[in-house]
Amino acid sequence: MPQRRVRALILRTFEFSENSQVAHILTLDEGRVHGLAKGARRLNGAFHGGLDALALGELGLYTRRPGAGLRTLASFRVSTNFPGLRRRLPRFHAAEHARALVLGFAREEEAAPRLFELTVSLLRMLEVAEDDAAPALGLGFEAMLLALSGFAPGLTCCVRCERPARNVHTTRLSALRGGLLCRGCRGEDPGAPEISGRAVAALVALGGGPLVQAVRMAPDHELLGELAAALDSWTSAVLDRRLATRATMMHVGTAAR
Repeated sequence: MPQRRVRALILRTFEFSENSQVAHILTLDEGRVHGLAKGARRLNGAFHGGLDALALGELGLYTRRPGAGLRTLASFRVSTNFPGLRRRLPRFHAAEHARALVLGFAREEEAAPRLFELTVSLLRMLEVAEDDAAPALGLGFEAMLLALSGFAPGLTCCVRCERPARNVHTTRLSALRGGLLCRGCRGEDPGAPEISGRAVAALVALGGGPLVQAVRMAPDHELLGELAAALDSWTSAVLDRRLATRATMMHVGTAAR
């Protein structure tokens, strides 16, 4: 059976049998794939004792068989498991939030090289991040992921009347309408959360990258809290479920200060 080798990041694993695993994986060339690693737990096998989440390496991947639900994985050679993530809780929980976001947004077998590189860049930055910078990086990653995946909110004008968003004091961020609602149109979605003008500007900046901008915002705890609330409302509506990883990330980051 034809096999190819691709750069890959393990996202999640499940035990399939005594020695085998099913894995969800983000790859550079094929986007998100899920497949069966037969005999993965064998120490002398092609997977060297098993697959672990947040390990980066080279994946051997067989071509999908017609009608097969799972890909067959041939091998995996780890280049790094980002050990610095596990040395500080804020780093680890920010990485867990990023992992949950990728699992939610990455499309099956649709190449997304920019998302792959962004995710790897985030994990490398988190390995050495200060405690208060870790949740800021997690939020910055989320804003960039939304932009890359085409789910970013409209932030430059009111999505109802198209009035430019200039000198905004407070407005509403409406997932129902697709972005900002000005003072005159806020009745279109009265349940949408309010957001300040400086939080809108921060979201615009974060969505455009680079990730290092998030580190510069880390000392502003009030702003980070507002960004977390706004992104929670928006991403929950897009995914139709709330990610518990955000609350943990923000709580651990606050406790570490």
